[in-house]
Amino acid sequence: MTERDDLAESGLMDDSLDAALLAAFGPESEAPAGGAGVLQVLERTVGVRSRVLLRDDGQFETPLVRPQSAQEPAAAGSVGRYQIVGELARGGVGVVLKSRDTDLGRDVAMKVLRPDHVHNRAMVARFVEEAQIAGQLQHPGILPVYEMGVYDEKTPFFTMKLVKGKTLAGLLAARRDPADERPRFISIFEHVCQTIAYAHARGVIHRDLKPSNVMVGAFGEVQVVDWGLAKVLTQGGLADERGDDESVVTTVRTSGGAAPSMVGSVMGTPAYMPPEQARGDIDRLDERADVFSLGAILCEILTGKPPFTGSHEDILQAATECRLGDCLRRLKSCGGDDDLVDLARRSLSPVPQSRPATAREVADTVTRHLQTLEARARAADIEAAEARAAARQERRARRLTLGLGAAIVAALLAVGGGYRWVEHERRERLDDTAQMIHQAVDRAAMLLGRAKSARVGETAQWAELESSLAQFEEWLEAGEANERTHGRLAAFVPQLRRDIRDRRMIDRIEDTVMIGATHEDRESWLAMDRAFAEGFRDYGIDVLTLPHDEIARRMKESAITPNLADGLELWIGTRFHLMSFGEQLSTVPELLGWVEILYQADPDPVRTRIRKVFYSMQPDLTELYEIEAALNYEAAFPRTISWLASAIGSRAGDMKTAHDVFRRAVIVHPDDFMLNFDYAYHLVPTGNWQEAIRYYLRCLAIRPDIGGIWRSLGLAYRQTGELQDSKDALVQSIAVQPEHAPTHVDLGRTLEDLSDLEGAIGAYREAVRLKPDYALAWGRLGLALQAQGRLPEALEALETCDRLGAHDPSWTEPSAEWVETCRRKIEEAR
Repeated sequence: MTERDDLAESGLMDDSLDAALLAAFGPESEAPAGGAGVLQVLERTVGVRSRVLLRDDGQFETPLVRPQSAQEPAAAGSVGRYQIVGELARGGVGVVLKSRDTDLGRDVAMKVLRPDHVHNRAMVARFVEEAQIAGQLQHPGILPVYEMGVYDEKTPFFTMKLVKGKTLAGLLAARRDPADERPRFISIFEHVCQTIAYAHARGVIHRDLKPSNVMVGAFGEVQVVDWGLAKVLTQGGLADERGDDESVVTTVRTSGGAAPSMVGSVMGTPAYMPPEQARGDIDRLDERADVFSLGAILCEILTGKPPFTGSHEDILQAATECRLGDCLRRLKSCGGDDDLVDLARRSLSPVPQSRPATAREVADTVTRHLQTLEARARAADIEAAEARAAARQERRARRLTLGLGAAIVAALLAVGGGYRWVEHERRERLDDTAQMIHQAVDRAAMLLGRAKSARVGETAQWAELESSLAQFEEWLEAGEANERTHGRLAAFVPQLRRDIRDRRMIDRIEDTVMIGATHEDRESWLAMDRAFAEGFRDYGIDVLTLPHDEIARRMKESAITPNLADGLELWIGTRFHLMSFGEQLSTVPELLGWVEILYQADPDPVRTRIRKVFYSMQPDLTELYEIEAALNYEAAFPRTISWLASAIGSRAGDMKTAHDVFRRAVIVHPDDFMLNFDYAYHLVPTGNWQEAIRYYLRCLAIRPDIGGIWRSLGLAYRQTGELQDSKDALVQSIAVQPEHAPTHVDLGRTLEDLSDLEGAIGAYREAVRLKPDYALAWGRLGLALQAQGRLPEALEALETCDRLGAHDPSWTEPSAEWVETCRRKIEEAR
């Protein structure tokens, strides 16, 4: 009876596993690797004895952990045609041995199941699954599996390509500075992303991506290794582990990195692990778990460290709670390109839905970045050509100076010949300069077209155009180009200057409303009011001092009239909203005077009709429905649709139609941040929290750097009872905008709901530190201290709250009752 028969009889193997093993290893486990090698057979039967051995590449030798391994097969250090050389690595599941295929004369890696697992049904199944997954993933970035077999009739093994190279972890550790060879490491990272994108397309997630699982070969090959934790996704897109009746393993796998990999309820490497994986929610893992790990690798490339650092316990705790504050600060100051830093931040989102969906999205972003680097390199070539031309001119001038006396004499003897030589030199210099300028202008024009179509917030191309503009202005001032080239440059520079100025204003308007309006507190809205005033003034339209006709004229003459009108309209809305906080920065007649500016500056018929209804004391509400029926959603300015939906909801009181308008708008304009936010904002009063969450997540996919959206998402999660997600979102909001005191209060409320009273007190204390006159923060702190039984401290905080609240006209909390209750408790305790 074979070992498999024993396992089957004991019930350790079910029919499906037995069938899989039979398919993998063959009947009775008589695998080819267990018998004589092909060369031995041929030599015995026909007398052929051939040994062709190529010389080694000599670049990297794969180091052995120990020359003689306890895991080696006992039969004379060999398994069939494989001669065992020594041990390369050891993990919780198997041991990797360096072996030589004596038939083909090549070194291979042989992975063998550890002896203590050969009777464990789940471990054997996982080992077989690893081999089958790796064997079916046919990609240059994945080690090919050569063969599967069994020796001793019980121990499965498989052979695969032996990588001769270094791990990405080793290469990163060898850098003196994270900025060293950054383009090279980003190129390696691109290969990793493309490999994982292929795996995702085949329905496989890796679940243990880290630099030590990336091998870089001597000739530039990049391969992702160790698919031992890989899982095939179900049709629903999740890694279904719920079918396992037992824990896979509870040991810790050693690895080349600073932190170990674990398999079982928590699997992976905590320093690179998403929070849902760190919490052991393995049934929730999908491609976005790998995306988080890719973001962690990118973080280490950019900053020199993974997202989570410290002792193993600290790292696991930080991963579980997704404490990214230090990581985000390092990314902000790392000096990396904006698009890469943004990609890392989005990939490291605590909320899976706000990460890129698959590795394909990550790979595409990295590829675009590398293409931009190539374009910059071409621009540098142009600059080098300019430098060479200048050097030639300097050498010519030096030669002319040294031979000045002789040249004067020669000129007196042959004036005509000297003139021709000087003219030839001048024309050659002008031609060199002209060619260089034309190439630079052509490239800038191409880049400008791309930049104009980029989303708001994507600044890399505009930053490059600003550098080009500075160079163009220097060339114009030098006046060294020929007449045709100078004319083209003189025409292009003012246009480029206007386009850059316009784009700065568009970004400024968007950033102002994104950062301010996504928060519901007086300070944020006052800051937004100041930002609007400064933005318009810097653009050359001082709304607070210029006559209305002049404001309208300047807005109408701008190439971004709809954006300016939108900004002014948002500013008007900001001042109206501040009235609810008791802030009277403008009277109603003054604000309606600003509306008149909009009628003059932006006579668009649709927006004009909406404004007349929106700002009228006795609006014709049927006008709104007529506008909607005739509206071209594709051609309409997105904020126009948002204003229309808002007017239908607020003026006509028809929320159903308003939501229908929003839904159609976000389908047509899915990448417009404020349109998605406005829809989510209008969903909140209806209590449709799940739908609001969906659109908050869409906002974060567009701009993950907006703290107010993370805060809104956290509050929405709390309403649905998803408290851990609420905490994660609020922690991320604080990481983006740490000085915003109300978010610390919101985090404290969620922590209280999670029964973390001490954590809540810490959040409230931070809020009052940031804003000492914040009544609500003092109140929540006092109530939390009271719940802990720290009554004297609680009374002091509650009295502070009541005193501050008395001076706030918008204060509605029962702070006086809180104080009396606390005093009564103190009396009762005496």
